Amino acid sequence: MAAVAAAAPSFAAEPVQLKFGFPAPAASFINTQGMTPWIQEVEKASEGTVQIKLYPGPTLGDFRNIYDRTLKGVVDISFGIFGPLAGQFRQTAVASLPFEANSSLEAALGLWRLNENGTIAKEFDKVKVLALFAFPSAHVHTKSPVKSLADLKGMKFSVSSRELGQIVVSLGGAPVSMPPPEVYQSISRGLVDGVIIPWTAVRTFKLLEVSNYHVEAPLGVSPAYVFMSKSAYARLPQKAKQAIDQMSGESFSRRLGMAADGAARAESKLASEMSGQTVTGVPENEVEEWRSRIKSVVDEWASSTPDGPKVLAAFREEVKKIRSGK
Repeated sequence: MAAVAAAAPSFAAEPVQLKFGFPAPAASFINTQGMTPWIQEVEKASEGTVQIKLYPGPTLGDFRNIYDRTLKGVVDISFGIFGPLAGQFRQTAVASLPFEANSSLEAALGLWRLNENGTIAKEFDKVKVLALFAFPSAHVHTKSPVKSLADLKGMKFSVSSRELGQIVVSLGGAPVSMPPPEVYQSISRGLVDGVIIPWTAVRTFKLLEVSNYHVEAPLGVSPAYVFMSKSAYARLPQKAKQAIDQMSGESFSRRLGMAADGAARAESKLASEMSGQTVTGVPENEVEEWRSRIKSVVDEWASSTPDGPKVLAAFREEVKKIRSGK
């Protein structure tokens, strides 16, 4: 009997399967440099107790409903942007304010630390937060030269959010709300003079064909997230939970922020090296004037957001630490 027992095979438990909703192309940098490496690291660290399958594109949801589908258990893990959910995450929108975070990395670490220290954690009480980060800052892209703030007066700009519209108005321009896929034709036909959009969207929508001047002003990053359903996390074996905890948090947020910054730098460099394209920053002697004009947007956010002034002060303090290397 002992010999028979010794010969009996031992069957390991099947790995828990998790569905990762990713409403973007599989080839996007945020997947190839962020999500896929993270999945591989989690699976390895879990010692075979969990498998994560990424579903790119709108298969399991889009940016408008992927958060809700996480809450309902349609997906176990989700990547999304906060833009369509702005009313539910007012405090998190602090990172999107103009002239606050100069990079995706600053926004990523700043937001994660505000979550960790409890400043904005209440906004995430329905989910397990795996990472907080941001897509690169929106910049000014136009058909005609913009050498000073005065050149923006009366210009019509395509914008994709209420906040960007407020920024355009404060700078003397006129906002025209439209989705990014419509921008190319609108600039080409003269319906708008330019667009406020991140570098990472410029190539996607072929905007270098219709814009020649680019001012890299930090007009606000686009905060994003990786969330996990609390119920999905709860049913994981201990080794799988430990693997997800180990590979998530500030390190995952940092990775995603760095990937976004790298993609933006690459697009900026590409444009600057092209004939007929001019890439500049805000003139040093005008930085304070830009800040002054845009201050009303920041003030409006602070006054209309629960604990707005406190959250803004805390975010600025974290960004200050990040810039000092902490």
